Amino acid sequence: MVGHRGNSGFAPENTAAAFAQAAVAGANMIETDVRLTADGELFLFHDETGVRTTNVAQVYPLRAEDPITSFTAGELRRLDAGAHFGPEYAGEPIVFLSELPAALGFDLGVNLEIKSPVSSPGVEQELALMLAGNRDWAQLLETQQLAVSSFDPASVSRLADLHLPAWQLVSTDPDAVLLAGTDPRVRGVVADHRCLTAQGAAAVRAAELGLWVYTVNSDADTAAVLALGVDAVITDFPGNLLAPAVPGGPADAGRDTSEEPPAVPVVR
Repeated sequence: MVGHRGNSGFAPENTAAAFAQAAVAGANMIETDVRLTADGELFLFHDETGVRTTNVAQVYPLRAEDPITSFTAGELRRLDAGAHFGPEYAGEPIVFLSELPAALGFDLGVNLEIKSPVSSPGVEQELALMLAGNRDWAQLLETQQLAVSSFDPASVSRLADLHLPAWQLVSTDPDAVLLAGTDPRVRGVVADHRCLTAQGAAAVRAAELGLWVYTVNSDADTAAVLALGVDAVITDFPGNLLAPAVPGGPADAGRDTSEEPPAVPVVR
């Protein structure tokens, strides 16, 4: 169970609060988005601009619609990334990748998505340098609890060139034709659950790749993708989807769990 931008259904996405809540909710891993600031620092942010999730319009009214990557690290540190979600989160800052270990405590695996690499040229190399120079990140790599993904095939290939655990994000069914055009060094595919078919799942398995799905937010959709044999489910509500499977819970009555494997994402 992977917390999408943390526990983003209940906390402001990609913030320390959301990451901490994902751990409490029972997630095995968090997914977050990586970009580069104008002066070359790695930070965690999904949107192209800061309008939806920060107070950029108040702090920088003339630049509100500018690309978020056009701001320096110092400028981004002035923004509030929590108040839009609720007053109790006012003051939550944008998180920089160097700060993520402290926010997680390394209780969780990490799926880093390279967001719009064309707007962050060199982001893959900067990421590789940070991971190589940090003992905690190296530990995640060694224990196979780190994945790096992108929709951009060229970015995925650059990640593979840098010997990072590269995963290909796709928005269509990952059938044999699509997989034929995917870098052969990828560890797996992260697919849109709405597009995944039994044939696509079988093609991924035939290629001996891992299979994750995004963004699954209902019990019915969870059951459907689990029936297809996925390794991990990315969700905004990890606690909600895990609740029925808690041993002794309502959905557990009369079910023999002795032979069931732990619900930990497989990172190949």
